[in-house]
Amino acid sequence: MEPNIIYCSDASYDLKTKEAGLGIKNLTTGVSHSVALTASSVQEAEEFALLEAINHAILHRHRNCIFVYDNISIDTASIGAFYANAFEMIQFLWCKRDYLVEVDRLASNVRTSASNVRTLSKQILSHAKQISDEELVSALMPLTRGETYGYLCAISGTAPMHKPYPSSIKGVNEMIVSLLMYVSSNPLRARLIERFGYLRGYKEKHYDELLKNAHFSMEWFDEAKHECRALHRAA
Repeated sequence: MEPNIIYCSDASYDLKTKEAGLGIKNLTTGVSHSVALTASSVQEAEEFALLEAINHAILHRHRNCIFVYDNISIDTASIGAFYANAFEMIQFLWCKRDYLVEVDRLASNVRTSASNVRTLSKQILSHAKQISDEELVSALMPLTRGETYGYLCAISGTAPMHKPYPSSIKGVNEMIVSLLMYVSSNPLRARLIERFGYLRGYKEKHYDELLKNAHFSMEWFDEAKHECRALHRAA
């Protein structure tokens, strides 16, 4: 029997446009794949992502597969029975969304590229690829407080002034670290997980609500760039 081939899958869904981004990755081979399409609901989008992974496995003649997904309401028993003859062994493993950050990002990116609507969190996700980890952390850390702020100071090498947000918003430290984990490079994400553990992922609307209430703008990244340049000049 072929060794276990492990696939991860996730979907990103826009309720207004009915657009779904599907992201999958074969962890055994390292091959990734994403596609944008239309779905009637979040549930359907998540099922489409899992089916996309299964069809990718069949196309590439993998016969002993484990499919990892994060929507526990998917009827994997029926899906497994339907595709049983296409595999020697087909298994399904549910994991929390936090363990599927990479395929979630693939799904989000492909949906973003196919849509004219760009939320604040998607703008950050896109911009994060063009800047250093230090600039990324320096731009978002002004919303954190206490020990979280101190640790992010150590990572970025900067100490930008705090930015205000409404006192009614709770859990800001966790939300900003979670957002950084979502948009950051793999090395930075590993450092954050080592310090804070696997934080739960938030929906984009929750990130955007916080950012809007804090009057976030992409100019924060210009400020962060100056902070980091000042650090290098001082060194």
